[in-house]
Parts: sequence; structure tokens; C-alpha cells
Amino acid sequence: MAIKIGPGGTDQDVTYIAGRFGKDNAFVTHQIGGTSPFGSTLASPGSDYFIELMPDGSGQSWFDGRPISAADGTGKAWYIKDQESGETWSAFHGPVCKKTAKYEVSFCPGVVAAYSLLNKVSSTVTIAVSPERSCEVWHVKLQNCSASNRTLTFTTYVRPRAGSALECKFLPKEKALVMRKPLEALDSERTGRMLQDLVFFHSSTLTPSRYQIEKSAFIGEGRSLINPEFLETTEQQEFESVAESAIASFSIDIDLPIEGEAEFGFCFGAARTVDIAREIIGKHTSINDINKTVNACRAHWKELRSTLQVESQDRMFDALMNTWLPYEACAEWIKEHAGAPHLDPYKAADSLRCLSPLYATAPDLCRESLLNFAARLSVLGGYCADGDSQVTLPPSEILWLAVCTARYVAETQDDSVLSRSVSLTDGPSLTLAEHCARAIRMCLYDKSALAEEKELLLLEQALRLWSRIAQDSDEFAPHLQKIIELRSAAEDTNSYSQKLPRRAQYLQSLSPSMGDQNISDMLGLYLGSTRGAGVASLIYSAISEQILGIEATIEGLILNPRLPESWSQCHLARKFRGDTYNIHIKRSTSKSKKNCSIVVDNEPVLGEMLPFFGDGKEHAVEMTVS
Repeated sequence: MAIKIGPGGTDQDVTYIAGRFGKDNAFVTHQIGGTSPFGSTLASPGSDYFIELMPDGSGQSWFDGRPISAADGTGKAWYIKDQESGETWSAFHGPVCKKTAKYEVSFCPGVVAAYSLLNKVSSTVTIAVSPERSCEVWHVKLQNCSASNRTLTFTTYVRPRAGSALECKFLPKEKALVMRKPLEALDSERTGRMLQDLVFFHSSTLTPSRYQIEKSAFIGEGRSLINPEFLETTEQQEFESVAESAIASFSIDIDLPIEGEAEFGFCFGAARTVDIAREIIGKHTSINDINKTVNACRAHWKELRSTLQVESQDRMFDALMNTWLPYEACAEWIKEHAGAPHLDPYKAADSLRCLSPLYATAPDLCRESLLNFAARLSVLGGYCADGDSQVTLPPSEILWLAVCTARYVAETQDDSVLSRSVSLTDGPSLTLAEHCARAIRMCLYDKSALAEEKELLLLEQALRLWSRIAQDSDEFAPHLQKIIELRSAAEDTNSYSQKLPRRAQYLQSLSPSMGDQNISDMLGLYLGSTRGAGVASLIYSAISEQILGIEATIEGLILNPRLPESWSQCHLARKFRGDTYNIHIKRSTSKSKKNCSIVVDNEPVLGEMLPFFGDGKEHAVEMTVS
């Protein structure tokens, strides 16, 4: 079933394109005049490489926090030329921008596919980021839909962002171009991250009929990427080893019989050494290699977001919770993690918040993030984001260390992380548990942290979660009751919908359930004025824990849902420490004194705690709520 999504806006006032959710919750669009609300960042937690991609094919690639391709639609292009008619068009809409019989772009986690039909030739270009290596792959499929044989030429174009001339070498055996700065240029460049040695590479699964390394020779005088001169010639030119304005371009000749099709692929990326570049090239020499990388990216993200899957009466809500909220949260973390250090004190804890959907599926990554955050804290509450500059964090941002640590330990049962010693940037070493307890104390004794209901909610969460995992929880028990009373006194019965960030309001416009008053009020409490990377992860946590009511503890899962009033039932599949709980929640049709009843594997359960089995099997949970 396809569901249409109308246009909206982002916090940066960029218009979202309209589209629909298709198979596997892919966001599918026919529009080209804006950015996609989902999936426009292609990334993987296993790599420092990511892509920002628009529906028209424009965008930019990044590696190790540096842009490695030109921006503004001039960095990449994919061309198709009919050798008989001489007509040329783009596989994506840009840069040639010819009207097609059909054009569709499908965004999935980590993967984008563009389909077009023009001149009775269908083309599909699928782009994915490798989950293991610093590269992207392009899978190309061409099909002859006409009643005559066709000879086509497929041409790639990518312009590395190097800042100076590049020394280029074509490797015939590997069918690859390798580019790096000349040694004399490296010797003269003393500082600057953009001027460090970096190797660019572009490879093909088929032997190119010709290639080009110089931008001026590819485009030609008085022309642009709309009508480059290179596409009108057939001869291979002789090149100098150094290109002043370097590009990497391959042309592949394809003969297609009637109803015939061809599949081939390319790889583009960057590495710190030539040896690493050649190793990556060697992993993508055939179309099977390209397919393996695309499939690995899909499988990687399917596993990463598999902790909780929801099936409700609101398909749009399910798509957000099952696919896009966890993906967008993690993709934003990857962008921030690979980019320049954040010096915004109200975004420092995004490095913790954004990983919340991955506690169960990427525990090593989450553990490392907790320890890194603690290691950047100072005695007086400062935060050293880049090892050089230091900013002062509000207590509530530091408090996220205790919240996320408690959630991580409850999810993974990895309490050994609490005893890990982590030094303050300007002080003694403390265990992670001591760092967390210190963060709670700093927040308890700071009046500004008790001034707003959002901060009170966060502090209540921290005290409640920490009391379940820490040995020194008795110290904080009296404070928890006090905070609960303060929150009760500060409760505002008005709706929080007007206070939500734009991104949250856009999501509410898509899903009827997201607009439910209970959810809207809860998001208002959780989000407040939050912007940027933290929004998706906070929405995900608020809904999974407070609305769906499923929360991890050391002893097991607590189930206490507060479902939208329009729902009569829903199904949750929750993975927890190797076990899978298939939870069916339904509303009682009759009045009952009991708020809820829970049956696990045909055995009644008292209270809200689901038993933990640890047997790696599936367990059926039936819950009836009044």
C-alpha cells in the first residue's frame, strides 16, 4: 500500500518534496524541486563516509569530515547517449534536465535509486555507501524497451574537491583512476585539514572505452555540464599526468538487443593512502561486488533498526517508527561525528541522544560514545569538543550522560562499563558511574535546571533510570520524590503542539497518530525548543518508552502503553538481549477494574514486567488494556 506525503518545510526553510511510502517503507518521489524529507543523507555507522543527495542527482560526498566532491550540482553526473541518434540525456534529472516519460527516485536507509524512461530506454542508477569502507558504489541497469537494437554509451563524471592540481594515473588492470596531489604540492603545504594528503579513486566493473581527467577538456569552451563536449567525441585523448582541474570520467559502450538489458557498476571514494585505495578498488571489480555492497548496506541498516518494529492502524506511524526515525537519528549522528567538532553547548549531547535507537544493535558504538563524552568533560562542567576549545554546558546537557548510560546498561546488561576509568580533561580520573552521579548532583543543585518542566522531566528520568542500575541509588531516592512533586505542581494543561520544532510538526502532519493529543503533549515535554540532530532520536525515545510504553530495565522489559485513543490494537516486535517478544496489545471491549492484563506464553503475569528468558527464542505476549 502506498501512502502519499505532501510538501512541507524544514527548520532551514527548505521545501520538502511530496512523495509516498512504498515497499519496505521506501520514500518514493517524482518531484525534483526540493529536498527529500527522508533518506537524503546516505551513511553507515561503520564508515566515516557519507553522501548528501537531492532527488535531481545533485549533492556532495564527504569523508572524514571533509567534502570530497564539488557541490551545487557540479560534483557528479551520469549520462546516457544513443549512438545512432546522437541524443544525450541524464540518468538522474540533472544536469541535462530533459523531460522523461517517467522519473522516480526511491530513498531507502543508506541507498537511493533513480529510475527514468526516455527514448525507449529505461535506466536505474542505485547509489549506496559501503558499510565498511570509505566509498560509494553506483549500480547501473539499462534496458532496451524499443523494437530495434540499440548502442548506448554510459558516461560518468565526478569532480573531486581537492583545492589544487591532482596527479592522475589510469590503472588498466583494475579499470580505475587514482588521483592524489603531486609530491611537490604536498611538500609546500604545511597546515590545513583540506590540504592534507588524500587519494581519490574511481573504478568501473567494465573496461571503459575512454576516460577523461581534465574538467576543461570534458566540458569544452563555452559549455557546461548540460552539454559537455566530451560526449560528442569518440577518441581517447593523450593526457599529462597532472590535471589542473581534475575530474574522473569513464565512458562505457553497451550493445543492447531488443528487450535486452545490461548491468554494470562503478565505485568512487577517498582514502588516506594509495594502498588503501587499491584495496577498496579490488573489492569492487565486478557487478557481483557492487551488488554485494548495495545488499550489505540494506542488510546493515535493516539489522541496526530492528530492535523495535510496530504494526498499528496507522501505516505512516509505522513507517516513521520502524524505518525513518531511527535512520534519520543515526544518519545525523554520522554527519556530526564525521564533521567538525560541535561547539554549540545545546548540541553537545546529540552524540549520545542520536544513538539511542542503536543500544541493542550497535552496543560497541554506543559504549564508545558514552566514554568519549565523559572524557571531554571538565571539572566545572565544561566540554572540550575538539581537544582544544572548551564550552560551558548547561547541567541538563551533562545529565544526558547518566540517562544514556542507564539506558545502555539496561538494554545490554553491560554493567562493566560503569567501572571504566575516564579522566576529566582538567582533573582526576573517575569511573563512568562516578561521572554519571556527578552529573546528577550538578543538575540537582542548579536552580536553572529546575526551572522548566522539560528539565524536570529529564531529571526525573535520570533519577528513575539511575536508581535501577547504580549501587549508590539510595543517595538520590529522596530527590526523585521531590522532582515528581515539582513536576506535578508545574504541569501545564495546554497543548504543546505550537512549541514543537518544525521537523516534529511536519511529522505530525503526515501521521494521524502523531497528532494525537497524548503524543503531542508528550513530544512537547520531550522536545521543547530542540533543533537539529536531536529531534528524531528524542521523538523515537518518547514514543517507544512513553506512548508504546516499552522500556528496558536490568530485570527485563516493562510494558505500560498509553496508546492513541483511535487505536483498538497494535502489534510490537521487540528484540531484547537475544530474545524476541511478539506483543499484541488490544483494548478491552468491556469495562474492567484492572487497568491491564498480561499473558506471556499462555501464562498470566502480575504487574508490568515481562519475564526475561535469555533463551534466544520468540515469546508471545498478549496484553489487554481497559
